[in-house]
Formats: sequence, C-alpha cells, structure tokens
Amino acid sequence: MVEKIEILKQTDLFKGIPLAFFPTVISLFEKISYDKREVIFQQGDVGDDIFILGAGNISIILNIPNIGEEEVAILKPFDFMGEMAIIDGEVRSATAVAHKGTETLRISRKDFLSLIEESSPYATVILDNLIKKLSGRIRSTSDKLNMFYLMDMGG
Repeated sequence: MVEKIEILKQTDLFKGIPLAFFPTVISLFEKISYDKREVIFQQGDVGDDIFILGAGNISIILNIPNIGEEEVAILKPFDFMGEMAIIDGEVRSATAVAHKGTETLRISRKDFLSLIEESSPYATVILDNLIKKLSGRIRSTSDKLNMFYLMDMGG
C-alpha cells in the first residue's frame, strides 16, 4: 500500500512542486481501493472529481456507436484521470475499469479548484501539468483516429 504523500509526489500532476506543499493538501484526497473489473466511473456519468492511480492499472474504455467497447488506454501507477471533469464539469467521456489491486486518490472538482485558488505560487505549475497531460491525450486519440481511418480506407 503506497502512502498518499508518495502518490502525490510521483504523479505528473504535481511535477515541479516543492515537497513542503504536499502535507498541506493531503487531507483533500480520499484513498479508495477497487476490486478487479470494478467500474470506477462510467462513460456518460457526471464528472466532478479527478483520480490519481496509486497502485494497479486502470483500463479506459470508450463505447463507440456501431462498434462497441474499445480499450483506448491502460493507466499505470501515478497516472491521473478525470482531468476533463475538473476543467468543464461535464459528463465522463469514457469508462474507467480497475484491474487487480487498484488504489486511487480522489479529489473533488470543488476541492481541486480550492487547492488551485489557495496555492497561487504553484497554481500555474499544476495547471500547466494538467494541460500538458490533456494535450498529450488529445494527440494520442487523434493519432488513433487517423490510424482507424486509414485502416477503414484500406490503407
């Protein structure tokens, strides 16, 4: 079992943040364990929190009309997910399913926004980390869509 502070220190979300920052925010994060194949959130659910993976793996699955379910990513320890919900508060764009021995830290959108507001010296760094991760995921999705399109066209 990985301690909360170790998870926070190792996630890209808080990359570049000094160690003194973590003890002040650790209470905002709830540690949650999931069983194998347990759904963490479902595509279409209202999204109002972000998760940081502490142990295990998580499959990210899209339900694609006329195709079915497609695993689009497997998250590893210290990855985070749910960042779109933090930004826009909209419904989940995918389903997250736990693998064996999965532990996460969860923070609500409200608490995350308070953390940003109260951590002004570090807010820019945290938001920059979040945007970089989101941008990387958009690029990866775009690459996969291009690949599917080429396969569909027989190329």
